[in-house]
Amino acid sequence: MKCSTKSIREIRGFSFLVPNCDSTLLREKFESFRKLSNEENKTYIIRIADSNYFKFEVLMLPNSITLLTISTVRGTNNINLRDFEMVDELQTLACCAYQKEELKTATSNFLSPTAQIAEAEVVDLISTDEEFECQTECNNISWNEIKLPESTEGKWTTTELASTGRLYLKALSGQAKFLTISTERPQNSIKFTSMERLGALCCFLTELKRKLNECPALKEVLQPYLQVEIGRKRRKR
Repeated sequence: MKCSTKSIREIRGFSFLVPNCDSTLLREKFESFRKLSNEENKTYIIRIADSNYFKFEVLMLPNSITLLTISTVRGTNNINLRDFEMVDELQTLACCAYQKEELKTATSNFLSPTAQIAEAEVVDLISTDEEFECQTECNNISWNEIKLPESTEGKWTTTELASTGRLYLKALSGQAKFLTISTERPQNSIKFTSMERLGALCCFLTELKRKLNECPALKEVLQPYLQVEIGRKRRKR
């Protein structure tokens, strides 16, 4: 699959916001953010990468866990992930789903991309066109029958189309129709109104992974924070 900033507007202006990958500096920064989050009882959102449409951030919840999040630049369409392995899973599921012809055919009359067409065109004042290849191994995707939900007045209906170890691709029909990728908690999901936007996420994550591989210290420093588990208090009966 070829990703191009000329044809995929959502990945234009991609920026990796970590100019210095020195492990000591990064460790000091995240230690400071974690301390401030706990002391001020505020969620700290640390920006790592973004483009015209998508962004990748680290969420430090006060006196609680640290999460990775992929979201849209405008709005609250986001999915929270527990570790970098889930970022890999998200990229695999997005790329493999976008390239599956059976899914494209099935959703051609299910999804309505008219809202996307009406969106404003975001461009950089001065930019260069970029192209890169995305090669994804799809053997770890478990596919179900490509069956889309029928509309039922007054309620949402859903079908599960595919899954990886911890992520699920579903189709939803109700007041609107869209595809989602979610964790085991359905509300923790990122939504797509068109197959093209699913492909755009594939390209964004492909470029993000390339940048993360060039900055291994970032993953190394963040790993201990992502592994922390916070015990839940049991309700008193």
